[in-house]
Amino acid sequence: TYYNAQQNKFGLIELNERYQGLKLPEVLCAALKRERKMKNMNSHFSNFLLEEIEQVLKKGEQVILFQNRRGYTPLWSCEICNWTPKCTNCDVSLTYHKLPNQLKCHYCSFTTNPVGSCPTCGSNRLNMIGFGTEKIEDELGLLFKDNIIKRLDLDTTRAKNAYEEILTDFDNGLIDILIGTQMVTKGLDFNNVYLVGILDADMLLNRPDFRAYERSYQLMSQVSGRAGRLEKQGKVIIQTGNPDHWVIQLVSEHDYKSFYNNEIIERENYHYPPFYKLISLTVKHVNLNLVEIAAKNLADMLRPTFKERVIGPEFPIIQRIKNQYLKEIKLKIERSAPEKQVKEKLKMILDEFFVHVDHKKVKVVIDVDPL
Repeated sequence: TYYNAQQNKFGLIELNERYQGLKLPEVLCAALKRERKMKNMNSHFSNFLLEEIEQVLKKGEQVILFQNRRGYTPLWSCEICNWTPKCTNCDVSLTYHKLPNQLKCHYCSFTTNPVGSCPTCGSNRLNMIGFGTEKIEDELGLLFKDNIIKRLDLDTTRAKNAYEEILTDFDNGLIDILIGTQMVTKGLDFNNVYLVGILDADMLLNRPDFRAYERSYQLMSQVSGRAGRLEKQGKVIIQTGNPDHWVIQLVSEHDYKSFYNNEIIERENYHYPPFYKLISLTVKHVNLNLVEIAAKNLADMLRPTFKERVIGPEFPIIQRIKNQYLKEIKLKIERSAPEKQVKEKLKMILDEFFVHVDHKKVKVVIDVDPL
């Protein structure tokens, strides 16, 4: 969007200071490697973050903690054989949710009861790895027993009006610490929030996606903006194993333009949007062999026309969702290419592809510039 504004496709209006000239929050890092080495960790929280939370609460101010993963713990693993509970319909591990005491799939909503011992080797040494919003709420409740702690995520806002009720209570000072996923990052304006904690910045940065840095910068800068919106300067603490990472440094400096200038060069060098249009074709079917053959045939049919612009077919990170196997073909098309002509050629190839009797069984989903 900013690139399009630079190219005069959109108008650009810049907001270079906060309302009433308020200072942007001070952004600090809790270096997790050093904290662990010095034994300054209490579960998933650095002592630095916990001390800051305690000081803020003593003053009667409020805290927002951001963790972009719901549930109690994202992974169970057997210490002996590394077995993990998997969804029966999707190629993903199940996330444990403590309140209903169930293992859930976040893709198809499959649920099952947790097991007491490993079904593969019989061991009862099952570890919980990682942490979600539910676990944070649980552990903070033990550390700050005299304070009201709530979370704002998909699980707590399913009931009618639940989202509005939680935010109203927080705005009225009835909640001291609000824990949330992306729901707490955008557009919220609370006068009494003076501390924001980002609990796992590395999870955002290390996603296998060319937009990972862009999304990380957006989420971290947006949630940082919830702090210190009334009188005094707020504070943000980012927990990370890599405090020198260039994205985290630019979040700390509130320097969007430097981030944009770095990232836009990478996008151009490696032929990604906004310089190229990315078209994703996903072949889906319950039969794995049929998907593999159909995806290869479709890629072979695309290459004579689109040549080196065709990438794949490849399995996505999650190969099966809702019992459907997936294989992806990506096209990187220059923005200068005539859109109507590309569309017509693609339609012609797909029409020819579906003439084959076996190809009629598969589904092809087309997504232009997928998010």
